[in-house]
Amino acid sequence: MGIIERIEDEYLDVSGSHATLRELLELLVGAILFVLIASGLAYYLVGETAARYVAVGLAVIFAVTIISQAYWAMTGREDYD
Repeated sequence: MGIIERIEDEYLDVSGSHATLRELLELLVGAILFVLIASGLAYYLVGETAARYVAVGLAVIFAVTIISQAYWAMTGREDYD
């Protein structure tokens, strides 16, 4: 099984069930840490402007992910059963 299939299986597993508040908080904390580390690395490697673009881009992506996971946590995903 390739890495793409494993990621897809994990995503479907999380999306297919009701996420707990703890899982959502772990996702939020992980997203914040990832954005901070990635933007810090971008700042170190290519400068302030690129770091801002990286931070904003990742923040938008993670915000959409967290909102969708929170939505599916409340409603569940019967279409994956």
